[in-house]
Amino acid sequence: MSRPSVESTIMMANSDKPSRAERVRRRRQHEQRRRFQAAAQQATTVRPLVSRPRRVEGRGVRPAFGRRGRFAIALPGGEALTLPTFELPDWAGTWRMASLTMVVLLGAMLLRLLTDRAMYVTAINLGGASLVPAEEIFADSGLAGQHIFWVDPAAHVAQIEAIPGIASAQVEVAWPAQVTVVVAERQPRVTLVEADKKWWVDASGQKFKSRGDLPGLLPIVSEAGAELTGLPPEAIQGALQLKELRANIEKLYYHPARGLSYQDGRGWRGYFGVGLDMPQKLAIYERLVDELMQEGAHPVEISVEDLQAPVYKE
Repeated sequence: MSRPSVESTIMMANSDKPSRAERVRRRRQHEQRRRFQAAAQQATTVRPLVSRPRRVEGRGVRPAFGRRGRFAIALPGGEALTLPTFELPDWAGTWRMASLTMVVLLGAMLLRLLTDRAMYVTAINLGGASLVPAEEIFADSGLAGQHIFWVDPAAHVAQIEAIPGIASAQVEVAWPAQVTVVVAERQPRVTLVEADKKWWVDASGQKFKSRGDLPGLLPIVSEAGAELTGLPPEAIQGALQLKELRANIEKLYYHPARGLSYQDGRGWRGYFGVGLDMPQKLAIYERLVDELMQEGAHPVEISVEDLQAPVYKE
């Protein structure tokens, strides 16, 4: 068995020793580990610097902002970097102050609206009224002196329609305190006379307060013996027909049981009932009068209330 040569033995020995570059690299790694260990030891001894908050005198007052402090950050090499903290506003207190301010402003605005005289109704824009005085409508409407916030158009419509002579009404409200009222009046067709009282009566027979003498209104004197709530529409229609057929009729009478009548200038009372058949009744009435005159009769009453059975009374 042959022995290794001297050269090979030397080469093997040299291969077990680290090279110069390997030694330099190991030395640098060792130095780097030593520095990091030293920096870690120093970082554990560095304490953050905390500034004390400013003391505020006064009861119930606290700082508007949070605390201010400092943070220390350890750096390699044993040095420390200190950064100041930021002051954060107290958002809760800020929102409370904003809410309180808004409540105060809204309260002041509401108080101004409630006390401002410009917000109260002192007049109305009125349309459609010619018979009922505007002052009466305004006074009885309930609008006078009302704050515009409390104006209820439906309620005031009911009050206006309750005024004698008003058939319907509309109420419109505009800012700041403008109220427009448009009414439709009842149109009188005849005048109802009850004792010393006069009423206007429309085509439906409803009576309402008379507001003077209107030219062309036919007076109808009540013979009911008691106050009437109105006249039947058929009586209104019959009265207007008689007036149209006999322009010389100046006054009619009304009895609930016998209807319309008038005092004939020839000395008797003529009864005609009610309804729209006055042309036929008037024709029969005149024919009966002619017959009675030819006979020399002196009637005190002639009735054509029933077309089929005209009668007279002496």
